[in-house]
Amino acid sequence: MSDPRTVADAFDHAVRQVDRALREGMRTLHGAGAAPQLEALRARLVAERAASVARGAVDAEWIGETVRAVAAWVPEDDLALLGALGAIARLRDRAAER
Repeated sequence: MSDPRTVADAFDHAVRQVDRALREGMRTLHGAGAAPQLEALRARLVAERAASVARGAVDAEWIGETVRAVAAWVPEDDLALLGALGAIARLRDRAAER
């Protein structure tokens, strides 16, 4: 299992990236405002953070689906958000190795 503080920290970093994107008025890959997607992602991150910390591991299926879904709309010039989700995915990989 992953260290719960590490799991919490990774989720907190991802939430901060979502908040940054909201403040900056991120647009989707296709040019539309990304606020609805970002707000939904933030809510999912907060909910999954609590569940992941409680079980001490990241749900591999959830993070895989989340990364794919976000990659479909996030602009190509903003890798910070995908990078933050990637950090969560790497925690999943490390937990599976143990």
